[in-house]
Amino acid sequence: MKTLILYATKYGCTEKAAYLLKSKLRGEVEAINLKYVKVPPLTAYDNIILGGSVYYGKIRKEMAQFSQDNKEMLKSKRLGLFICAGLKGEQAEKELRLAFPEELYSKALVKEVFGDEIYTDKMSATDKLILRIAKGKEKGNTGLALDRITSFAHSMN
Repeated sequence: MKTLILYATKYGCTEKAAYLLKSKLRGEVEAINLKYVKVPPLTAYDNIILGGSVYYGKIRKEMAQFSQDNKEMLKSKRLGLFICAGLKGEQAEKELRLAFPEELYSKALVKEVFGDEIYTDKMSATDKLILRIAKGKEKGNTGLALDRITSFAHSMN
């Protein structure tokens, strides 16, 4: 089976999650950052996994555009969806549901919130300020949920 992981990231957390996921999947697996690499024809893949980071309640624009533009082809594949986000529980599930077109969300074999890692050394001053306001005095990193990544891979395998 051939699997394609397409992701969009701002500071690198989603890229890290995509490569952790790739290491747990069987068969031939490619991981591609939508911002930098041209997407090969989707017809060549059995499984497609889409992932992105969520900021201010929205998934990265590259992923939003790609999933909208390729909705029909994606619906014909074994599909997995994930986001990297710092919210928990119902709020996180709502962000996941809103990150992708409804037709893809309802069709996906597996959907998951992988958690987050915050790299303040890479962040803009504006994002640091917003993070400080949003999280208060809490520590920034909650970490990627390796158990969720493993479970996601198991479902796709």
